[in-house]
This record gives sequence, structure tokens and C-alpha cells, in this order.
Amino acid sequence: MMIIGITGSIGSGKSEVAKVFAENGAMVIDADQEAKALLKKGEEGYEALIQAFGEGILDERGEIDRQKLAERVFRDRDQVARINRIIHPLVHKRIVEKLRNLKARSAEGMAVIDAPLLIEAGFHTLADHVVLVVPGDPRKALERAASRIGISVEEARRRFSFQMSREEKERVADTVIINDGSLEALHRKAREVWRQMLKKEDSKKE
Repeated sequence: MMIIGITGSIGSGKSEVAKVFAENGAMVIDADQEAKALLKKGEEGYEALIQAFGEGILDERGEIDRQKLAERVFRDRDQVARINRIIHPLVHKRIVEKLRNLKARSAEGMAVIDAPLLIEAGFHTLADHVVLVVPGDPRKALERAASRIGISVEEARRRFSFQMSREEKERVADTVIINDGSLEALHRKAREVWRQMLKKEDSKKE
């Protein structure tokens, strides 16, 4: 089984590329969804985050309020590093388990790890090929991200400043997709990369 890691900031078009891969038969593991699951009451990340950041991050039902958590975390790099030390290893463990289950069902095919912090979290070490999606217009991507999260563009810029730079990510990535056109254009680029991955996988079998 070939494992493809897809990364890119919110608003870059990363999820659209992952969707194209899924439509072509890839099994997608969404790291964000795995992280969200860890925040649920009774899950591994729940108690760890309360111990780290206090009960002020809970809502009236006793569940972790992601907005309150974000307000506590995105104060400085130390707080971001703190939550990453808690959550990333737990997400990594869940991804490894899902990959193990997929491989047990079939040794062939493609699996995708879709993660905005794929490289920062070290998840890229699980992948055979890393695809980085970058926006052609960073300003528009930032506006889309801010709108999606429900924060100002300035706050989105500040939060993204805690992440690895585009240049650093490009040094790790095997393929870079520049999302500088229409949605259909992005889909065409994704399908071309998918065809390249199929060829790469087929060549290993020869």
C-alpha cells in the first residue's frame, strides 16, 4: 500500500486535493477529525488538555470548547508547543492504527493522510510521498481561512505565524501543487498528481 501525505494551510485547497484522491479510490485519514475525536469527553486528549489548560476551556455541557481552547493556546509559541506535545503523539497513534487496519484489509491501494500540520507533527514520516498544496494568492487563502474559522484576518495571520513557513515545507515535500486558478483547475492538477502516484506504485510492482 502506498501512503500519501497531503498538507497545506486552511484555505489552500488541500482538502479539495484529498477529495479528488478519495474519488479515485484512496482511503483518506483526516488528521483534523482524529484530533477532534480526541477532545471528546472520555477520550485520551480530554483529561490531558484540562490538566494543561484548566476547566475554563469547557462549555456548559462539560465538553471542550474549541474556541475557548484556541483563545488559551494561541497566545504565544510556548502555549502552541504545549498543546502540540499533548495532541500530536495521540493523533499519530490513531493514524498508525488506522493505517495498520487498512493494510490488514489490503496490501495494495492508496491511503492518504490529510493533515494541515503533517510536517510539523512528524506525520510525514509515515508517508511514501508528501504533497504540499499552496495558494497562488496567500491573501485570499488567509481570508478564506479566517472566514471558515470565524476570526479576523489579522488573527488568522497571527495564528498561522506559529506554523512552519512555506519554504521549509517545500524542502520536505515531494510534490508541490500551486492552487492559482479555478476549482476545476485545481482538480485537474490533483488528478495529474494522482496519475503520477499510480505510475510510481505500478513501477514498484514490476
